Amino acid sequence: MTRRGIALGLLLGLLISVATYFNDLVINQTPFVGNHLPVSVFGTAVFLLLVVNPLLGAMGKGLPLRSSEVGVIAAVGLCACSWPGGFYRAFATNAALPAHWAKVEPGWKANNVMSYMPGASAEIGQGHVRDWHALVNAVLRGQKSEQPSPARQLWLNMTSGPQIAFTEAARSEQHDISRYSELARGVNEALRSSQFYEPRAFSKVTIPAPAQKLLEASRTRHLAEPELVRLNRMLLVAAMPDLILPQPPGQGALVNGGRSDPLVVDTLLQGRSPNQRLRLKEIPWSAWWPTFRVWGGVAMALGLASFCLAMIFHPQWSRRELLPYPIARFIEEAAERSKDALLPAVAKNRMFWMGFWVVFGFHLLNGLHEWFNDIPAIPRNFNFWGLVALIPNLDRVYGVWGYFYPTFFLSVIAFSFFMSSPVAFSLGIAEPFLYTLSAILLARGYKLDIDDLGGYPANMLRCGAYLSFVGVIFYIGRSYYKNVVASAVGLPRAPETPAYSTWAARGLAVALLASVPLLHSAGLGWFFSWVFVVLCLLMFIALARIVAETGFFFLQPWWVPAGVISAVIGFEALGPTTFVLLALASVMLAYDPRELLMPFVTNALRLSDRTGEVSPARFAPWAILVIIGGFMVAGVVALYLQYNYGVTRVPSWGTQKMPVIPFDYLTGEITTAAARGTLAKATGAGFWERLGMIHPMGDRVLWLFIGIGLVAGTAIARLRLSWWPLHPVAFLVWGGVPIQYFGPSFLVGWAVKTGVITYGGARAYHQVKPLMIGVIAGELLAALFWMGVGAAYYFLQGKTPASYAVFPS
Repeated sequence: MTRRGIALGLLLGLLISVATYFNDLVINQTPFVGNHLPVSVFGTAVFLLLVVNPLLGAMGKGLPLRSSEVGVIAAVGLCACSWPGGFYRAFATNAALPAHWAKVEPGWKANNVMSYMPGASAEIGQGHVRDWHALVNAVLRGQKSEQPSPARQLWLNMTSGPQIAFTEAARSEQHDISRYSELARGVNEALRSSQFYEPRAFSKVTIPAPAQKLLEASRTRHLAEPELVRLNRMLLVAAMPDLILPQPPGQGALVNGGRSDPLVVDTLLQGRSPNQRLRLKEIPWSAWWPTFRVWGGVAMALGLASFCLAMIFHPQWSRRELLPYPIARFIEEAAERSKDALLPAVAKNRMFWMGFWVVFGFHLLNGLHEWFNDIPAIPRNFNFWGLVALIPNLDRVYGVWGYFYPTFFLSVIAFSFFMSSPVAFSLGIAEPFLYTLSAILLARGYKLDIDDLGGYPANMLRCGAYLSFVGVIFYIGRSYYKNVVASAVGLPRAPETPAYSTWAARGLAVALLASVPLLHSAGLGWFFSWVFVVLCLLMFIALARIVAETGFFFLQPWWVPAGVISAVIGFEALGPTTFVLLALASVMLAYDPRELLMPFVTNALRLSDRTGEVSPARFAPWAILVIIGGFMVAGVVALYLQYNYGVTRVPSWGTQKMPVIPFDYLTGEITTAAARGTLAKATGAGFWERLGMIHPMGDRVLWLFIGIGLVAGTAIARLRLSWWPLHPVAFLVWGGVPIQYFGPSFLVGWAVKTGVITYGGARAYHQVKPLMIGVIAGELLAALFWMGVGAAYYFLQGKTPASYAVFPS
């Protein structure tokens, strides 16, 4: 291991942590990371090989970087890629903007959704009253009595509208569920009143210690409204424990308790003018700390767990199963050079330069078109929409634009050359297969629905595929994994099990034991905290395996733990607080893992181990340093830029979609449960009571098992039938946006590779391979070039540059 390689890798990791958010969301260029073929890492590696090394060689014979050093630089850099454009891309908006939307969303207000979020509003929602009939009668009795009482205080501190609603509710023999919202509004009016507490009315009530402290504080200062409501809620619960539920326990899920604040929320949303930029110390760090402790702590714990999992799987995948690692293989192929050569061996081939300059020139011309409209552009997307009409119902199928208005990515076509033919074919045919299935189902009156967060049929289908895929992974390496677990608890370790795998298993246990208490501190129960963490890790394992086995570098699973859990056991068994916390955790940590850490580390271990420069055991400390250091640096930079430039630069998915999804779903579920009359029971039930409330959504659970069966059946067929053409990856990626973007390119790449091998054999394949390496190198350097142009223009002119994206953002 050379100090130079590690030092340059650390510098690359620092650059990624500092520059990603600026590049992606301030100057809007090709994502600095964006997927598991990050331009910032692999474009830099190509730049070192083709530009820097020849210059170093001209300065001295021993100065050029060795191939192994380039691999180490890329490996270290990969470990920094997950945080700045992944976790931090929407962390602040997810944690802060619900407070903004709560002010304007009528459905949220009507259902008091923030009252179900721990640490947020202390007002009551409909579900926080165990028995509305009993509460109405108690309030009316208090109104008629002349003796001070908590019930009378409720009545006296309501306005006339809610008083009339309570009176009419008492007269009705059967309660109108639609009236409960108005009754809750009346109770919350009383809770906001500074006159609610009257010593004589609560003289017989045992006031809890937190309420006592607030009462003492109220004698010396005016309580803010959130404090006043929390005080009065505690007083009411103490007076009517059989009727009113306490505020859900937990803190930190939303910044500032989900309440709007001019600095914490409004400044984040709007940013600051150029002459009023906030300094680093002026960022409201103290307001963010409780939220950062929860979600940042869980993200870091899961990140370290992912690293440990990658260390455990690496010997099995790289040495026993001999997975191809196409992404890492690209660097290996591109970096290989003889001892005294200045350029890689592949650069001596004219086919390489042909592919390189054609693709680089293509993006140079199209990038100039974005800057100067008079310059013509070469199209890479084509319109075949007229063909949709040939197939009944096809125009009603989600995502058909991907194949009937396709964009062709040249590096994706080239990457198909590094994949096995069944994998490239499966990736190319996955979407047409799904289109056909969806069209057939539509003709029979059934829609294969897909959704962002819910456990809809298409989401459950993919989740089942992921669970089955992970099961196949563990089955194939069962002997090795059993020995890793055994050695981790002190039993003998087999000679073929590396010592670092044993220690990684122990580290995994520590990381898991750290993540669950953090989730629990936010208000999520112990059981569902474990379920959430396990589902996340299963997702991470599957995604890492897909990247290592297939080389598909842009992945989104399109299922999240919250949707799957709610579909399997039902909303009532979860309750609104557990549901919204699971939904928020899913959006924070599992909604869009296109920049997930575990696949980056998986490729990093391959690069370091394959080159022989750094063994996994020696690489681990540097990787952990970059993971932890990059997490901290990226977080500081992201919040600094967001507070000064505003998050309005973030696309609408980050400001108008992801922050509202958990609460929109909660609103719908609350409305449905209230209409069924099950909301109060769902809100107040204990753990054991909830077991009896489990009500799976039958058709959705069926699709979960169909997904399990498709992957298991395909895996068995691949093992038993040598001619079987389909890889299970087809069922892991179909229906998602990434394959809609890249699927046509995989299909073209598979066809080209098949044609070359069919008509030219293995010799022709090896002759064409330098061309494909050149295509990938040209696309990576073109993206890096336009990033540099955009950054230079911004710093020199102070204006946002034209945006040209080589890869989708």
